[in-house]
Amino acid sequence: MCKPFVSVIIAAAGSSSRMCSNVSKQLIDISGKSVIEYSLSAFSKSAQVDEIIITAKSDEIDVINRYKERYPKLVAVVPGGKVRQESVSNALDALNEKSEVVAIHDAARPLISTRDIDAIIEEAIIHGAVCPVSKVVDTVKQAENNIITNTLDRNALFLASTPQTFKTEIYKKAVASIDDMSKYTDDCSIVEAIGQKVHLYIMENDNTKITTQKDLQEVKSKLVAPVIRVGHGYDVHRLVENRKLILGGVEIPHSTGLLGHSDADVLLHAIMDALLGAAGMGDIGRHFPDTSSEFKDISSLVLLESVGKKLEEKGFYVTNIDATVIAQAPKLAPYICEMVKNIASTLKIDGSLVNVKATTEEHLGFTGEKLGISAHCVCTISN
Repeated sequence: MCKPFVSVIIAAAGSSSRMCSNVSKQLIDISGKSVIEYSLSAFSKSAQVDEIIITAKSDEIDVINRYKERYPKLVAVVPGGKVRQESVSNALDALNEKSEVVAIHDAARPLISTRDIDAIIEEAIIHGAVCPVSKVVDTVKQAENNIITNTLDRNALFLASTPQTFKTEIYKKAVASIDDMSKYTDDCSIVEAIGQKVHLYIMENDNTKITTQKDLQEVKSKLVAPVIRVGHGYDVHRLVENRKLILGGVEIPHSTGLLGHSDADVLLHAIMDALLGAAGMGDIGRHFPDTSSEFKDISSLVLLESVGKKLEEKGFYVTNIDATVIAQAPKLAPYICEMVKNIASTLKIDGSLVNVKATTEEHLGFTGEKLGISAHCVCTISN
C-alpha cells in the first residue's frame, strides 16, 4: 500500500489576548526557539508528513516565512481569518492537490511529539477522523445558579487536544457544509456535524496548550532546564522642598520629596536596575536617559512596565524581588502593602514574589540626616 500524501496545518493566527503579552505566544522564545518552531520541528521529523501550511496574523507572515529555510516541509504561510476555523479554512486552499490526510494543530501546543504525530496519522488513515485526547482525572461537577446539579462520570470525559486529523476529503466536505464557522470550537466538531464518527487517540505525552503566563512557565519547565539569574540595583535621590515623595508608586505625605528627572521613585529605580542587570541589559540610564524630555516627570511605574516588557521579549520572567528602602523619615510601614501591590501588578507577577522592607540608619549618614533616601534591590529572574 502506498503511503498517503499527508498535509499539516498549524494554526498560528490567534490574538494571544489572555497572555497579557506584547509578543504573540507562538513567537515567544524558549531557549533559542520560538514556540511554533517546536511544533514545526516535531512535524518535520515525521516521515509521514509531506507538507506544512501555517496560518498567521498578517503582520507576522514575513517572520514565519523565514522558517522555510530551516524547515523545508513548510511550503506556505497564509493569512488567518476572524476566528480559528476561518483560518483553517483559508489554509485548505493552499493544500497540495494530492493531499489525502490533513492534520490540524494549534501552534500553542509545542510539546507535541513526533511519536504521537505518527500514531495519530495512522489512526486517521484507518478511521477517517481522529481526535487526540487526555483523560479527565478530576471529579467533574455540573452546576446551575452556582448549585451542583450533577456529578459527571469522568470515565466518559476527555479533554480534546491537537493535531486533530482527518482524511482530507472528509474534512473538506464538512467545511463546505458549514454556514457559520464561529460556533464550532474545534475541527472535530465540524466533522461531527455531518455525522462523521471521530475516534479517540489517548495522548502518550503531555500536550499543554499555552493560553496564560502560567501555561507558558509550565511548558518552559518541560522543554528546558531553567537558568536562574541574579541582579542587584541601588539608587539614591536628594530630598528637597516642593517635590512629591513617591515610593513604590505611592504618593506619601511628607514635607519634602525626592529630586529627579522623573518622579524620582528611588525604590522602583533600584528594582528596575536589578531586573535589567539580571538580564544583562545595562541600567535605567541607558533605557531612560535623563537628557530626554520624554521621561521628564514620568511615573516610574510606567518605566517599570516597560522594563517588564523588555525582559519578556528576552524570554525572562521574574521569580523574586527583595528591596529595602533606607529613610530616616517618614515611617513607611503603612504604605508597604500598596507598594508591593503596585510592583506586582505592573510586572504582572504574584504579590508573593515581591518583598519590600524599610529601615533607618539611626541618624547616621545622609539618609540619617534626612538629606536623601536610598534603596537597594536584589532580584532573580529565570528563562
